[in-house]
Amino acid sequence: MHIILNGKKEQVNDNITIEGLLGNMELPRYFVVEHNKNIIYKENYALTTLNEGDEVEVASFCGGG
Repeated sequence: MHIILNGKKEQVNDNITIEGLLGNMELPRYFVVEHNKNIIYKENYALTTLNEGDEVEVASFCGGG
């Protein structure tokens, strides 16, 4: 199936969860996941299954001054 990941169309396995998706990514230490414009808490990564056409954004935090 296809999802939109960080603004790009990506092919992923059917019935993949947020946890499964993140397991295939190189991630920064601090990040947040948005699924269809809703923030997903870490404890819900394994419970949130993706569907065809879903939008996922993975955003990292950076410091500055």
